[in-house]
Amino acid sequence: MSKRILKISGIVVFVLILASLAAYFFILKPKDPSISVEDRAKVSLMPLPSQLKLGNGSFVLEEGIGIVLKGPEDQVVSNSLDRFKSLISQKTGYSFSDSGKGIAVVFKSMIEGSNPLEADESYEINIGKSGVELTANSGYGVLRGLETLKQLLVAEENDFYLPFVKIKDSPRYPWRGLMIDVCRHWIPKEVILRNLEAMASVKMNVFHWHLSEHQAFRVESKVFPKLHELGSRGNYYTQEDIKEIVAFAGDRGIRVIPEFDVPGHATSYLVGYPELAAIPGPYQLQDNFGLATAVMDPSKEEVYRFLDQFIEEMATLFPDPYFHIGGDEVDFSDWDKNPSIVEFKANNNIENNHDLQAYFNQRMEGILSKHGKKMAGWDEILNPNLSKDIVVQSWRDQKTLFHAVQSGFQGILSAGLYLDHKLPAAKHYAVNPEILPGAVTIEPDSLHWEHYSLDIFVGESPLKSEMVLYGEDEDLRGVLGLMENFTGFEDVEKSADALSFSFESPVGMLSVESILEGDSISGEFSVMLLSFPFKGVKIGSNKMPGTVAPKVEKMEPLTETEKKYILGGEAAMWSELVDLNTIDSRIWPRTGAIAEKLWSPQELTTDVKDMYRRLEILSGRLEQLGLRHLSYSNELIHELAEGKDAEPLRILMEVLEESKYLSRLSLERIADQALNEVADAAQAESLAALKFYWMVDQFLEENSRQLADQIENQLHIWKNNHDQFVQVATGNPKLELLIPTSEELAIMSAYAIQSAQMIQSNKKVSKTEKADAIEKISKIDATHAGTVLAVEASLKKLINAMPED
Repeated sequence: MSKRILKISGIVVFVLILASLAAYFFILKPKDPSISVEDRAKVSLMPLPSQLKLGNGSFVLEEGIGIVLKGPEDQVVSNSLDRFKSLISQKTGYSFSDSGKGIAVVFKSMIEGSNPLEADESYEINIGKSGVELTANSGYGVLRGLETLKQLLVAEENDFYLPFVKIKDSPRYPWRGLMIDVCRHWIPKEVILRNLEAMASVKMNVFHWHLSEHQAFRVESKVFPKLHELGSRGNYYTQEDIKEIVAFAGDRGIRVIPEFDVPGHATSYLVGYPELAAIPGPYQLQDNFGLATAVMDPSKEEVYRFLDQFIEEMATLFPDPYFHIGGDEVDFSDWDKNPSIVEFKANNNIENNHDLQAYFNQRMEGILSKHGKKMAGWDEILNPNLSKDIVVQSWRDQKTLFHAVQSGFQGILSAGLYLDHKLPAAKHYAVNPEILPGAVTIEPDSLHWEHYSLDIFVGESPLKSEMVLYGEDEDLRGVLGLMENFTGFEDVEKSADALSFSFESPVGMLSVESILEGDSISGEFSVMLLSFPFKGVKIGSNKMPGTVAPKVEKMEPLTETEKKYILGGEAAMWSELVDLNTIDSRIWPRTGAIAEKLWSPQELTTDVKDMYRRLEILSGRLEQLGLRHLSYSNELIHELAEGKDAEPLRILMEVLEESKYLSRLSLERIADQALNEVADAAQAESLAALKFYWMVDQFLEENSRQLADQIENQLHIWKNNHDQFVQVATGNPKLELLIPTSEELAIMSAYAIQSAQMIQSNKKVSKTEKADAIEKISKIDATHAGTVLAVEASLKKLINAMPED
């Protein structure tokens, strides 16, 4: 799915912020935990099981430990058990025997022939003095249970053991996926395979493979060879590659769902087969990631004959019952330019282009059904004329998921789970498919209202928005509107010349401060480290004759029946800003938090600090599996240092993150371009910065000497690192871009040292001295070379806490 240059200008930032504002329909009341706080603190499992109770003691593994498999002959289960034995042997040095005290695996039914949406993935584990017993109804349960056993293994010096425990586990959702776009940047087979291995380790079970785009077509077609010969940029998966990847995934209980985007995002089809296009060619692959209008002609029978033959070929390669047609972001301009398409619409009583796309999708559904497939697509495909067997993937916002399931369609959620936005794992962890952020639940007031038109500046062009205030005095409330979506807010403070409000959202506290002058309004939206100026004018109110209050959508919460239509969700990794080397670090370890959210009960996924504790352990395990999310970053840091001491760069990079959303994207960036800049060496989320943030918070609350020492030691490292970094960076064009960041980190660290010392010693500075410090740091905006300084907020918080006379 392309990220338009429209979004690059910054619009996507504000869209996503509004889309994630929390005005939840209801607050889930936590049930009695199925895992006690004490037991939870002792395990490092991710995802957490539905139920777990630790016992007293442990089962010690020894040489020749027995392992017995009881159940029907199932090659997938046997292969999984072989991988389990290999991993345990690799870690312990012990070999297994086929008899004796040890591990018993018992299951009833085979994996083959299971309906993937009804597959029984439940299992139970009992570990006690007599050994380990893993029981499951199906082979799927065995696969998931073995992953839990791998994570339970504890190594202490030369001993290896499994804690006594009783586990009963099953997934919250049957669809727990990861989408990888391999078109904007080529992602080779070996990278896909290691990511499948990582998916299996956290019990994800759907690999959504985005295989066609404006930039490239990545699959060998023997029926239409010009697809890969002219559309692949020389990099594509052979049919043998696909068979290998599908088999590898299936061996780990992972379904592979291909996505071939139609009718839009179609340039790579049309390079070789321009006769399918809405307007005449020739066509060339799009190099950059800007706007593209290439679209198929839905009025041509030739298009459907082509797609019929193509899908017939692809259906033999991808055995899963679902086939993703994309269907997103169709640019209708070429349809409007083609007189034949305009005439086709008139002759077939098709009123508009949305209905024309619905006609196309109905034809596609028939073709897919002919070849034994069910349709999946992005939320633009939602239409009442399609069968209820389709799966709607909601990406624009979560409301589209609610619209789908409330209309009786099955849906999966990706809104809020876009990995390429580089948001913290905690933000993804806050997403609950069954709770709608941004829903308006406040009651409009037809007697007291004011309607403002706003221009929000998130780039060179203003983003059109609106705000409606309802009520008066203590009962003042309102809604923000963007792209026809409204978000409610309360607790408004309004005087004759000022308006302000703030409320907590999953992306942090959103605050609005504004000045009122007659019918004009101006101010600033602030959230996280981002600020957006705005200005506007009142365009209606109950006191302005001839004006009418805008219609505000009020959505009802889901019924229990409607919730069952939510199949799960998918993390989405679009590849404009990742390549074969950096993709691991943008997927992992954060996807572990998403995997847990989709597997574990909701009541177990609210402790963010514990999630991060286990996520860090998972990160190390993933490196051992062969992922390169940590190791490649270190390699690139040494490469960037160009033979000089890399330690000063490493110290700085540890607290840098790649800038959020798509701010690095520009027209100069092109498909398959190598990504080896300083931002590519940064992490999507700095765990070091997060730990420092928690430490500062705890220190400001407790004011302990131990915490003060830890904080000051770290601050001295950052402060003293600057001169050393300058020596490394001077003469290096890529690193010189980070000299301002290093300097700003040193400046803030110096002030923070002073503040920590003052707080610890109960000393105070003059108001003037503190004001000077705050004024100086307020001008710092450490966003350079496509990175953000992740400790900036923590440092400013510590400095602002400096005691004053």
